[in-house]
Amino acid sequence: MPTPTIEGRRLALILLGITLAVSIGFAAFALLNIDKIRTSVAVRRSEKPVLKTASGEMVIVPAGEFQVPPGQAEPPLKAFYIDKREAPAGAPACEAQGKRRATAEELAKAARGATAENDVSIYGVEGMAAGQGRRCALDAPQP
Repeated sequence: MPTPTIEGRRLALILLGITLAVSIGFAAFALLNIDKIRTSVAVRRSEKPVLKTASGEMVIVPAGEFQVPPGQAEPPLKAFYIDKREAPAGAPACEAQGKRRATAEELAKAARGATAENDVSIYGVEGMAAGQGRRCALDAPQP
């Protein structure tokens, strides 16, 4: 029959292994989601996260780099507002409202977090996973 000391050591090693596995799991989760965490903090800290215009609401997308596919450079972007919803078919020209077409980089950053199941990005932009409609942007004032 094994001595109690060996069983105690074995139990301690098992508990240590479980503790390490859980700690590594939490660290990996945090590292994989650090961009979302930083983004949500930046959006909450922005002075006006939602801008109301005559053509509807616009949401702010904070300044900074964003993740792109491997092998591509991460373009730094200034903060900008983007239409929360797609512009209706009969809407007046975007330029007439002081807006401009969103660039491909702005659209890519604004779409972060949108999935087929939840078609709203982490910034609150609707319809981004499906790539619906045209979006207009407006440069955010620099602090």
